[in-house]
Amino acid sequence: MRIENRNGRARRCAARAATGGVVVICVAAFEVAGAVAGGVTSRPVSFTTSDGQRIAADYYAPRPAEKGDAPMVILLHMYKSDRTAWVPLVAPLHEAGFAVLALDLRGHGESATTATRDKVEQRDPQVFRDMQNDVLAAYDWLAAQPGVDRARFALVGASVGCSIALQYAGRDRSVDALVCLSPGLNYLGYDSAGDVHQVTGRQILMVATEDERDAPYTLQKRGTGVDVKIHPGSTHGTRMFGVVPGLEKDIAAFLKRAVGEPSLTPVCGSIKSNVYHTLDSGWVREIAPTNLRYYSSAQEAEARGLRAAKSPGPEKTPGPLEKAPDRGR
Repeated sequence: MRIENRNGRARRCAARAATGGVVVICVAAFEVAGAVAGGVTSRPVSFTTSDGQRIAADYYAPRPAEKGDAPMVILLHMYKSDRTAWVPLVAPLHEAGFAVLALDLRGHGESATTATRDKVEQRDPQVFRDMQNDVLAAYDWLAAQPGVDRARFALVGASVGCSIALQYAGRDRSVDALVCLSPGLNYLGYDSAGDVHQVTGRQILMVATEDERDAPYTLQKRGTGVDVKIHPGSTHGTRMFGVVPGLEKDIAAFLKRAVGEPSLTPVCGSIKSNVYHTLDSGWVREIAPTNLRYYSSAQEAEARGLRAAKSPGPEKTPGPLEKAPDRGR
C-alpha cells in the first residue's frame, strides 16, 4: 500500500498473518516529489512578492516539446479555496504542452498568515487588490524556469480569480488568453466590467452554469474577443470540474489554440511602456527583468496597443562597473 501526502512522504506497509495475531511491517520512505495530479507530478515551490508575502505554489514542469519551448499558464483559485482545486485541469494542460503554475493566493492555503487569513475572512478589498502582486511574483518565477516560452502566456481564474486575472491582463499585455470560470462583475472590490474593456487583442473564454449566465454575457458586451459557454445546472467555479462533461479538455484545447505555435520573430517591451522592441535592440538591456515581457510578433504587440520603438537604442553595452540608467522601464 502506498500513501502520499503534500510533503511527498510515502509509507509502504505489508501485513501477514502469523500464529497468535497479525504482524504489521511498515517501511517509511521519504521522497522529494510533490503531489500527483492525473499522473503529473508537481514540484512544491515558493516565492516572495514585492510587498513581502511568501506565496506557495505547485509547479508542473512541461513535458519535452517537439518544437520550441512550452507555453506558460498560471492558475488563480476561488475565494476560500486553494491551489489543489486545479488538480483535475493539470493533466489536460500538461498534455497540451503547458508549463503549469498553480498558486495559493495570499490569505489562502499555505500562503496564509494570521493577518492575511483574517483579512480574507473579513473580505477586506485591499487584500484582494494586493493579490495582483501575487500574480506578478508568480510570473517572475515561472518565466525564469528552463524550457518555457515567455511569448506564449495564459491565465485561468475561477470566481474572484477571474477578477484578478482580468485586471492583471489589462496591465500585462503579454497575456495571450484567459479562461474565466464563473466570473462576476464586482467580486470583492474588483470592477471586472471596467477591467475587461482594457483587455484588447486577446482571446477570452468565459464559462458558467445557467444560474450565473448574466455576468459572462455582460462582460462579453464590455470586452472584445470574448466567447461565452453556458452549461446546465448551478455549479460555481472549479466545482464545475467533473460536473460539466469535457470541461477540462475544452479549456486545454482553447488555450492551446489561443497561444499558438512558437514564434520565430518575437518582440519584447516593458510592462510599464506602450513601446515594443526587437530582441537585439539596445533598449532591451535597460528594461528591468521583472518588467520585461514578450510578444510573438510585432503584429501581436500592435494589436494590443503597443507601437514600435523609434530608434534601436544605445549601442554601447554597459561594462562590468557600469549600470544601465533606469528610465522608468
